[in-house]
Amino acid sequence: RDKAMELMQYVDEINVSHSDAETKMYSTAGSEFKKICIQNKLQLLEASVRHLGTDINYVVLQNLYNEMRDHVDFYFATAVEHIVANNEGRAAGYKVETKAGEFESEYLIVSVGRSGSKWMEKVCKEMNIPTMSNRVDIGVRVELPAVVFSDITDRLYEGKIVYKTEKFEDSVRTFCMNPNGIVVNENTNGIVTVNGHSFEDPSKKTANTNFALLVAKHFSEPFKDSNGYGESIARLSNMLGGGVIVQRFGDLERGRRSTVKRIQENTVHPTLNATPGDLSLVLPKRILDGIIEMIHALDKIAPGTANDDTLLYGVEVKFYNMEVKLNNNLEAENYPNLYIIGDGSGVTHSLSHASASGVYVADRIAEITE
Repeated sequence: RDKAMELMQYVDEINVSHSDAETKMYSTAGSEFKKICIQNKLQLLEASVRHLGTDINYVVLQNLYNEMRDHVDFYFATAVEHIVANNEGRAAGYKVETKAGEFESEYLIVSVGRSGSKWMEKVCKEMNIPTMSNRVDIGVRVELPAVVFSDITDRLYEGKIVYKTEKFEDSVRTFCMNPNGIVVNENTNGIVTVNGHSFEDPSKKTANTNFALLVAKHFSEPFKDSNGYGESIARLSNMLGGGVIVQRFGDLERGRRSTVKRIQENTVHPTLNATPGDLSLVLPKRILDGIIEMIHALDKIAPGTANDDTLLYGVEVKFYNMEVKLNNNLEAENYPNLYIIGDGSGVTHSLSHASASGVYVADRIAEITE
């Protein structure tokens, strides 16, 4: 844990030094809000958050690229077709086959993110690298007036709040809170899901705050395709609504679909042009019940959350890779010098964790090759 925190601190320093802007660090440490959550059957997770915003993230990436491009060969839009382990021993390394040619290296780092889950699964099958079934998070994105959550966002920026449902004891959590942000479409493997952005630039801020409510689904044997389960639900939303569906919370509780007229007359104006519909035709009842419970629990600490005009967009899905069997140095089992890092490994689940895993492996290889 101490090493992980040290690495994430280093990553934060790199991001800040390449951001060209002053950014604030928010923390839940010592927050009186934690007591309020406990009193209402909610758990506020300990966390420190530095918000860069979508706009500043572009600046960070551009500055990092400018710094590295004279020292690193970049190959964009170059799909990797196969990874082949050479058979001549440890020092022979690996061959990467692409349409642009073949590349050989003694050390190989694979970092494909969540969007590369299907590709990673294919590579593991080809190379007989053991994997374990993971989870999928399914839910909605909530959009409401920014003033409703302002007490939380002004102090914490993003409150990571967890609720355990009464009937099934499922875990429901807030995720990716965007004060004064926008709701956006996200394309994952050809499926349109929902996400959210926020910006540091005051001219891009809106009157709304949005965040995800996600229910974690863990599966046991014999079922192994957790991502396929999430994809099937998202595809159903696409089939019914042609993409993302939006519904007023009041309509959902009354068992009726939202209409274009009701959305137009709504006091919360949507920041995404989604199709009005009925999320109860898309989300499994157990998941939807958990989300409704969580909204009423949040209403106790942020009155107005459960208002009729609160908007719910669906479906939001967070896919996780099958967890690849790695050793403590993030090397694939039976494949020395093949490192699999970031969320593509199924081991990390966030930008900071993924970045820290990259720094760890880079330091290790540098140490070995000194």
